[in-house]
Amino acid sequence: MKHFIWMLCGIFVSGLLLGTLTACGSDQFRTAVITTAKQAPAPEAAPAPETEVPVEVQDEDTARRLAYGKALWDMYLLGLRPDGEELERASDLGPAEGNRFAVMDVNGDGAEELIIGWDQACMAGMQGLVYACGHPEEELRLILSEFPALTFYENGTAAADWSHSQGWAGRFWPITLYQYRPDSGVYEEIGSVDAWDLECTEGDETLAAAFPSEADADGNGLVYYILTGEWYQNDRTPPDGQLDGRLWETDPVDGAELEAWLSSCTGGTESLEIPYQDLTEENIAALGYPKPDVTYPEPVG
Repeated sequence: MKHFIWMLCGIFVSGLLLGTLTACGSDQFRTAVITTAKQAPAPEAAPAPETEVPVEVQDEDTARRLAYGKALWDMYLLGLRPDGEELERASDLGPAEGNRFAVMDVNGDGAEELIIGWDQACMAGMQGLVYACGHPEEELRLILSEFPALTFYENGTAAADWSHSQGWAGRFWPITLYQYRPDSGVYEEIGSVDAWDLECTEGDETLAAAFPSEADADGNGLVYYILTGEWYQNDRTPPDGQLDGRLWETDPVDGAELEAWLSSCTGGTESLEIPYQDLTEENIAALGYPKPDVTYPEPVG
Protein backbone atom coordinates (compact mmCIF):
# COMPACT_ATOMS: atom_id res chain seq x y z
CA MET A 1 0.00 0.00 0.00
CA LYS A 2 2.81 2.42 0.92
CA HIS A 3 4.57 1.52 -2.26
CA PHE A 4 1.50 2.42 -4.30
CA ILE A 5 1.14 5.81 -2.55
CA TRP A 6 4.78 6.64 -3.30
CA MET A 7 4.19 5.83 -6.96
CA LEU A 8 1.23 8.22 -7.14
CA CYS A 9 3.27 10.99 -5.54
CA GLY A 10 6.09 10.48 -8.07
CA ILE A 11 3.67 10.66 -10.98
CA PHE A 12 2.08 13.84 -9.60
CA VAL A 13 5.45 15.60 -9.09
CA SER A 14 6.67 14.59 -12.56
CA GLY A 15 3.52 15.97 -14.16
CA LEU A 16 3.87 19.22 -12.25
CA LEU A 17 7.48 19.72 -13.40
CA LEU A 18 6.65 18.88 -17.02
CA GLY A 19 3.79 21.38 -17.11
CA THR A 20 5.97 24.10 -15.64
CA LEU A 21 8.77 23.57 -18.18
CA THR A 22 6.30 23.52 -21.09
CA ALA A 23 4.72 26.77 -19.96
CA CYS A 24 8.14 28.52 -19.69
CA GLY A 25 9.14 27.29 -23.13
CA SER A 26 5.92 28.61 -24.60
CA ASP A 27 6.47 32.08 -23.10
CA GLN A 28 10.05 32.19 -24.41
CA PHE A 29 8.91 31.28 -27.94
CA ARG A 30 6.26 33.96 -27.97
CA THR A 31 8.79 36.54 -26.73
CA ALA A 32 11.27 35.50 -29.43
CA VAL A 33 8.65 35.92 -32.12
CA ILE A 34 7.72 39.41 -30.94
CA THR A 35 11.36 40.46 -30.65
CA THR A 36 12.27 39.19 -34.10
CA ALA A 37 9.29 40.87 -35.76
CA LYS A 38 10.41 44.37 -34.74
CA GLN A 39 11.75 46.39 -37.81
CA ALA A 40 14.63 48.87 -37.52
CA PRO A 41 13.69 52.39 -38.64
CA ALA A 42 14.73 53.18 -42.25
CA PRO A 43 17.69 55.61 -42.52
CA GLU A 44 16.92 59.10 -43.84
CA ALA A 45 17.80 59.64 -47.48
CA ALA A 46 20.95 61.72 -48.03
CA PRO A 47 20.29 65.12 -49.59
CA ALA A 48 21.05 65.35 -53.33
CA PRO A 49 24.36 67.13 -54.06
CA GLU A 50 24.08 70.64 -55.45
CA THR A 51 24.99 71.06 -59.12
CA GLU A 52 27.49 73.79 -59.89
CA VAL A 53 26.39 74.16 -63.54
CA PRO A 54 22.66 74.40 -64.33
CA VAL A 55 21.24 71.51 -66.33
CA GLU A 56 20.16 73.76 -69.19
CA VAL A 57 23.73 75.05 -69.56
CA GLN A 58 25.04 71.49 -69.70
CA ASP A 59 22.48 70.72 -72.39
CA GLU A 60 23.54 73.76 -74.40
CA ASP A 61 27.17 72.74 -74.28
CA THR A 62 26.35 69.16 -75.23
CA ALA A 63 24.15 70.20 -78.14
CA ARG A 64 26.78 72.61 -79.35
CA ARG A 65 29.55 70.01 -79.28
CA LEU A 66 27.37 67.45 -81.05
CA ALA A 67 26.70 69.99 -83.80
CA TYR A 68 30.41 70.70 -84.10
CA GLY A 69 31.13 66.97 -84.23
CA LYS A 70 28.68 66.47 -87.09
CA ALA A 71 30.23 69.36 -89.02
CA LEU A 72 33.71 67.92 -88.51
CA TRP A 73 32.64 64.48 -89.74
CA ASP A 74 31.26 66.10 -92.90
CA MET A 75 34.52 67.95 -93.45
CA TYR A 76 36.70 64.97 -92.64
CA LEU A 77 34.78 62.32 -94.57
CA LEU A 78 33.15 64.30 -97.38
CA GLY A 79 35.14 67.52 -97.65
CA LEU A 80 31.99 69.61 -97.17
CA ARG A 81 31.44 72.72 -95.11
CA PRO A 82 28.16 73.06 -93.15
CA ASP A 83 26.78 75.26 -95.95
CA GLY A 84 27.52 72.52 -98.50
CA GLU A 85 30.51 74.28 -100.07
CA GLU A 86 33.28 71.90 -101.09
CA LEU A 87 36.65 72.11 -99.42
CA GLU A 88 39.76 71.39 -101.41
CA ARG A 89 41.25 68.06 -100.36
CA ALA A 90 44.44 66.21 -101.13
CA SER A 91 42.36 63.19 -102.19
CA ASP A 92 38.73 62.65 -103.12
CA LEU A 93 38.95 58.95 -102.25
CA GLY A 94 39.42 59.08 -98.50
CA PRO A 95 39.27 61.17 -95.33
CA ALA A 96 40.76 64.65 -95.26
CA GLU A 97 43.54 64.11 -92.76
CA GLY A 98 46.22 66.58 -91.74
CA ASN A 99 43.93 69.53 -91.02
CA ARG A 100 43.24 70.83 -87.52
CA PHE A 101 40.46 72.13 -85.33
CA ALA A 102 39.76 73.52 -81.88
CA VAL A 103 36.68 74.09 -79.73
CA MET A 104 37.07 77.19 -77.59
CA ASP A 105 35.45 80.52 -76.77
CA VAL A 106 37.58 82.87 -78.87
CA ASN A 107 35.22 85.85 -79.23
CA GLY A 108 34.43 86.28 -75.54
CA ASP A 109 30.67 85.66 -75.73
CA GLY A 110 30.75 82.85 -73.16
CA ALA A 111 30.06 80.04 -75.65
CA GLU A 112 32.55 77.81 -77.43
CA GLU A 113 33.23 78.28 -81.13
CA LEU A 114 34.56 75.80 -83.65
CA ILE A 115 37.84 76.91 -85.25
CA ILE A 116 39.03 75.14 -88.39
CA GLY A 117 42.54 75.29 -89.83
CA TRP A 118 42.09 73.78 -93.31
CA ASP A 119 45.77 73.55 -94.27
CA GLN A 120 45.92 70.48 -96.51
CA ALA A 121 45.20 72.22 -99.81
CA CYS A 122 46.97 74.46 -102.27
CA MET A 123 47.50 78.03 -101.06
CA ALA A 124 44.31 79.29 -102.70
CA GLY A 125 42.28 76.45 -101.14
CA MET A 126 43.43 76.94 -97.56
CA GLN A 127 40.75 78.24 -95.20
CA GLY A 128 40.54 79.48 -91.65
CA LEU A 129 36.94 79.14 -90.49
CA VAL A 130 35.21 80.04 -87.24
CA TYR A 131 31.69 78.75 -86.55
CA ALA A 132 29.27 79.56 -83.76
CA CYS A 133 26.29 77.43 -82.81
CA GLY A 134 22.93 78.80 -81.64
CA HIS A 135 20.78 77.01 -79.06
CA PRO A 136 18.24 75.44 -79.22
CA GLU A 137 18.30 75.69 -83.03
CA GLU A 138 21.75 74.01 -83.07
CA GLU A 139 22.53 75.65 -86.39
CA LEU A 140 26.10 76.58 -87.28
CA ARG A 141 26.85 80.14 -88.37
CA LEU A 142 30.05 81.09 -90.14
CA ILE A 143 31.36 84.14 -88.26
CA LEU A 144 34.84 84.42 -89.81
CA SER A 145 36.38 83.12 -93.04
CA GLU A 146 40.04 83.88 -93.69
CA PHE A 147 43.45 82.39 -94.35
CA PRO A 148 44.15 79.76 -91.65
CA ALA A 149 47.06 81.70 -90.06
CA LEU A 150 44.84 83.23 -87.36
CA THR A 151 45.64 84.90 -84.04
CA PHE A 152 42.88 85.59 -81.52
CA TYR A 153 43.00 88.12 -78.69
CA GLU A 154 41.24 88.27 -75.35
CA ASN A 155 39.07 91.25 -76.35
CA GLY A 156 37.51 89.49 -79.37
CA THR A 157 39.97 90.77 -81.99
CA ALA A 158 41.36 88.39 -84.61
CA ALA A 159 44.37 88.88 -86.89
CA ALA A 160 44.78 86.94 -90.13
CA ASP A 161 47.98 86.75 -92.15
CA TRP A 162 47.59 87.46 -95.84
CA SER A 163 47.87 84.33 -97.95
CA HIS A 164 50.57 86.00 -100.07
CA SER A 165 53.16 88.71 -99.55
CA GLN A 166 54.26 89.49 -103.07
CA GLY A 167 54.86 93.17 -102.52
CA TRP A 168 57.66 94.93 -100.68
CA ALA A 169 56.74 94.02 -97.09
CA GLY A 170 59.84 91.82 -96.72
CA ARG A 171 60.51 91.34 -93.02
CA PHE A 172 56.87 92.11 -92.15
CA TRP A 173 54.04 89.80 -93.20
CA PRO A 174 50.86 91.77 -94.05
CA ILE A 175 47.83 91.16 -91.83
CA THR A 176 44.12 91.96 -91.66
CA LEU A 177 42.42 92.66 -88.33
CA TYR A 178 38.84 91.84 -87.35
CA GLN A 179 36.71 92.61 -84.31
CA TYR A 180 33.83 90.42 -83.13
CA ARG A 181 30.62 92.47 -82.92
CA PRO A 182 27.92 91.01 -80.64
CA ASP A 183 25.19 93.01 -82.39
CA SER A 184 25.92 91.47 -85.79
CA GLY A 185 27.23 88.17 -84.42
CA VAL A 186 30.22 88.10 -86.80
CA TYR A 187 33.78 89.34 -87.04
CA GLU A 188 33.91 92.67 -88.86
CA GLU A 189 37.01 93.98 -90.58
CA ILE A 190 38.91 96.80 -88.85
CA GLY A 191 41.74 97.27 -91.31
CA SER A 192 44.93 95.80 -92.75
CA VAL A 193 48.62 96.52 -92.55
CA ASP A 194 51.15 96.35 -95.40
CA ALA A 195 54.76 97.46 -95.35
CA TRP A 196 57.68 98.65 -97.44
CA ASP A 197 60.97 97.02 -96.60
CA LEU A 198 63.82 98.94 -98.21
CA GLU A 199 65.78 95.69 -98.54
CA CYS A 200 63.21 94.46 -101.08
CA THR A 201 63.95 97.34 -103.45
CA GLU A 202 67.65 97.60 -102.75
CA GLY A 203 69.69 98.29 -105.86
CA ASP A 204 66.94 100.22 -107.65
CA GLU A 205 67.94 103.89 -107.48
CA THR A 206 64.46 105.11 -108.42
CA LEU A 207 62.77 103.13 -105.66
CA ALA A 208 65.50 103.97 -103.19
CA ALA A 209 64.87 107.64 -103.83
CA ALA A 210 61.11 107.15 -103.42
CA PHE A 211 61.41 105.32 -100.08
CA PRO A 212 59.82 107.55 -97.39
CA SER A 213 62.89 107.91 -95.17
CA GLU A 214 61.24 110.78 -93.27
CA ALA A 215 58.68 108.32 -91.86
CA ASP A 216 61.37 105.79 -90.89
CA ALA A 217 62.07 107.30 -87.47
CA ASP A 218 63.99 104.31 -86.13
CA GLY A 219 66.05 104.02 -89.31
CA ASN A 220 65.52 100.30 -89.80
CA GLY A 221 64.46 100.67 -93.44
CA LEU A 222 60.91 99.49 -92.74
CA VAL A 223 57.71 101.57 -92.81
CA TYR A 224 54.09 100.49 -92.54
CA TYR A 225 50.78 101.34 -94.19
CA ILE A 226 47.62 101.13 -92.08
CA LEU A 227 44.81 100.45 -94.51
CA THR A 228 41.22 101.15 -93.48
CA GLY A 229 37.98 101.65 -95.34
CA GLU A 230 37.86 100.43 -98.94
CA TRP A 231 41.65 100.30 -99.22
CA TYR A 232 41.63 97.16 -101.41
CA GLN A 233 40.00 99.17 -104.20
CA ASN A 234 42.95 101.58 -104.35
CA ASP A 235 45.96 101.24 -106.60
CA ARG A 236 49.27 100.45 -105.00
CA THR A 237 50.86 103.40 -106.74
CA PRO A 238 49.61 106.97 -107.32
CA PRO A 239 47.36 107.55 -110.37
CA ASP A 240 50.15 109.27 -112.32
CA GLY A 241 52.38 106.26 -111.84
CA GLN A 242 55.06 108.31 -110.07
CA LEU A 243 55.99 106.44 -106.92
CA ASP A 244 56.33 108.85 -104.01
CA GLY A 245 56.20 106.56 -100.98
CA ARG A 246 52.41 106.74 -100.60
CA LEU A 247 51.64 103.09 -101.26
CA TRP A 248 47.91 102.35 -101.23
CA GLU A 249 47.31 106.12 -101.27
CA THR A 250 47.99 106.45 -97.55
CA ASP A 251 50.84 107.93 -95.56
CA PRO A 252 53.43 105.55 -94.10
CA VAL A 253 54.04 105.22 -90.36
CA ASP A 254 56.89 103.90 -88.28
CA GLY A 255 56.90 100.92 -85.91
CA ALA A 256 55.88 102.86 -82.80
CA GLU A 257 52.78 104.28 -84.48
CA LEU A 258 51.87 100.86 -85.85
CA GLU A 259 52.18 99.29 -82.38
CA ALA A 260 49.96 102.00 -80.93
CA TRP A 261 47.30 101.31 -83.57
CA LEU A 262 47.47 97.55 -83.04
CA SER A 263 47.19 98.04 -79.27
CA SER A 264 44.11 100.22 -79.73
CA CYS A 265 42.52 97.36 -81.72
CA THR A 266 43.41 94.57 -79.31
CA GLY A 267 42.81 96.68 -76.20
CA GLY A 268 46.31 95.79 -75.10
CA THR A 269 45.14 92.24 -74.36
CA GLU A 270 47.19 89.09 -74.82
CA SER A 271 46.76 86.61 -77.64
CA LEU A 272 44.94 83.36 -76.83
CA GLU A 273 46.55 79.94 -76.88
CA ILE A 274 44.33 77.87 -79.19
CA PRO A 275 44.22 74.13 -78.31
CA TYR A 276 44.31 72.84 -81.89
CA GLN A 277 43.93 69.10 -82.46
CA ASP A 278 44.59 67.06 -85.55
CA LEU A 279 41.48 66.30 -87.56
CA THR A 280 41.35 62.57 -86.81
CA GLU A 281 38.53 60.13 -86.15
CA GLU A 282 39.50 59.77 -82.50
CA ASN A 283 39.49 63.52 -81.86
CA ILE A 284 36.21 64.09 -83.70
CA ALA A 285 34.50 61.19 -81.91
CA ALA A 286 35.43 62.74 -78.56
CA LEU A 287 32.79 65.43 -79.22
CA GLY A 288 30.08 62.76 -78.97
CA TYR A 289 28.62 62.64 -82.47
CA PRO A 290 28.77 59.12 -83.99
CA LYS A 291 30.75 58.53 -87.15
CA PRO A 292 28.50 58.37 -90.25
CA ASP A 293 28.72 55.38 -92.55
CA VAL A 294 30.50 56.60 -95.68
CA THR A 295 31.61 54.53 -98.65
CA TYR A 296 34.33 56.01 -100.81
CA PRO A 297 34.52 55.40 -104.56
CA GLU A 298 37.11 52.99 -105.83
CA PRO A 299 40.24 54.54 -107.37
CA VAL A 300 40.30 54.60 -111.14
CA GLY A 301 42.70 52.04 -112.63
